Amino acid sequence: MKDEPQSRPYLGVTERRQQLLDAAVEVMVAEGAAALSLRSVAQRAGVAHRVVNYAFGSKASLVAALLQRESERLAARVWADPLPVDTLEVAVAAALGSFLAEVRSDPRRYERLAELTALARASDALVDAARAESEAYRRMIAERLELWCAQRSVSLASPQVVVSAIHAAADGLAEWWLTTRDDAQVEAVIAVLAGGFARVAATQ
Repeated sequence: MKDEPQSRPYLGVTERRQQLLDAAVEVMVAEGAAALSLRSVAQRAGVAHRVVNYAFGSKASLVAALLQRESERLAARVWADPLPVDTLEVAVAAALGSFLAEVRSDPRRYERLAELTALARASDALVDAARAESEAYRRMIAERLELWCAQRSVSLASPQVVVSAIHAAADGLAEWWLTTRDDAQVEAVIAVLAGGFARVAATQ
């Protein structure tokens, strides 16, 4: 008697991978990032273990694909719109507000993704995937910042430093809120973080 579930109707490779990544998110959110495995994803998706193995080949490849998809989705939701054509301080405050709103909409999912990223950083097999996740997010920020500069006809003295600072501010803001759940101080905290960008030199 087989101990594995029968696979679902045929799906193309892309559709199957997306189905399995959806199942991986469910495992991660419900049981934690450490519970992710080809077998746990197969069980959650209701397919044979061999289906997941064929789609990804290894747990490392599964995690790398999951990190890429989830980080790109988060970045796309947060950075879909251009930064407000105002001062950099106002633009950053708006971006940080959008980012935190996304985190607050599904805090458990974001916590689990952060947990998975931390595990990836500590793994020789996955450290490149963790780095790629960060770089993809930074590229999205850089694109929006470049557009903001073009719209205001200004240039920043150190644009990559600004990108890194925005990235760091977003990560710090998320960690603070997830730890405190202090909604009463959200606007004030964002204002303080964004205030640091008022001193960034811009030239015509």
